[in-house]
Amino acid sequence: MYDSHIHCEEYKDFKNTLIDVLNGDDTTTDVEALSEEIQELYNCGKLSSSQYDDLMSLVQDLL
Repeated sequence: MYDSHIHCEEYKDFKNTLIDVLNGDDTTTDVEALSEEIQELYNCGKLSSSQYDDLMSLVQDLL
């Protein structure tokens, strides 16, 4: 519930990659594989729930 203090180095990179894919600037990234990486980090406790929700919202827009 109070996991917003978690700092994940990969969060910014994931978000930038997903935005690039969304904007059409990146056509090589496998969004499904990226979503699995995001899920794994969340399951390990390295992503906060708000970061996870933000990233997965972008993934859903792409799938």
